Amino acid sequence: MTTSPALQRSRTSLYLARRPSACPRARHWAAAALQQWEATGQERDDVLLVMSELVTNALIHATGPIRAHLARDTAGRIHVQVDDGGPTHHHGADDGDGDGQDDEHGRGLGIVDHLAHHHGHSRAPYPYRSRAWAVLTTTHPAAGPRTTAVPAARTLEPTA
Repeated sequence: MTTSPALQRSRTSLYLARRPSACPRARHWAAAALQQWEATGQERDDVLLVMSELVTNALIHATGPIRAHLARDTAGRIHVQVDDGGPTHHHGADDGDGDGQDDEHGRGLGIVDHLAHHHGHSRAPYPYRSRAWAVLTTTHPAAGPRTTAVPAARTLEPTA
């Protein structure tokens, strides 16, 4: 018995220049991969939004090179990762009204938290220093229903 094309393990990566065009370029690249993987419209929208948020965070808050990764595992989950050179500086006390969210910035990780089954940060291999990642469950029948519960003990980047 062979695995259907929609459930074969797939992975693709993209180097991004540190410029405003990085986010639209990452979205276009991810959309092409998702189309090839036969993602549903909702899966596509969710993954593209998470990719946009993680790339934007790398552009605003990090230094060095940026590399985006997109993978689908055999269970149908979609893994989004963005590697960068690490923070530009350590963030100190809140400068605003204390909520950490102004009109322009600060909602990206909340969006990722809402859409992803689980997400986090870890060290990235050289020449990068930081990796932001998210795992999105799919609505593919073999993947089961989309869940929003995140196990409290799950703090490390998943390997599969």
